[in-house]
Amino acid sequence: MNANDARAALADVQRMQERTRDEYVRNHFARPYLLLTAFGIFVALASSDLPSPWNTVVFLLGEGLLVGGAVMQRRRAAVRRKANAAEGMYVFGAAAALIAAYVAFNIVASLGVLSFGLPAPRTFAAAALALLFLAVAGPSRRLFGTLVRRT
Repeated sequence: MNANDARAALADVQRMQERTRDEYVRNHFARPYLLLTAFGIFVALASSDLPSPWNTVVFLLGEGLLVGGAVMQRRRAAVRRKANAAEGMYVFGAAAALIAAYVAFNIVASLGVLSFGLPAPRTFAAAALALLFLAVAGPSRRLFGTLVRRT
């Protein structure tokens, strides 16, 4: 093997690593899984406006959608790799931001109940959070892709 063959092989390896990273990010932000996650978030959080026996059943249904979607996404992934600490912190930060947004939406919806007499304030907050989740998916994908490429 001469130096040119070694350089070409190394370039192929680097190109394939980049394709693997792109596929990993693409799978994490695939549209069906984003829609399923948004629907699961809506169902789980809006369930608290239902009467007592039904709120638990619907909450568990929403959580089942979230867990089932995550398991299905992992099993159908063409590329599997171990998550590192930076990716874990990214997911933790995104979850914390979604919780903070839900609290803010819940406060605004509660004020809407007081001002306009809106029924089911947590349903409005859950719908707003699900729409926010879908709206920030594009910028979040780019940020996650940058994070994956740097590690």
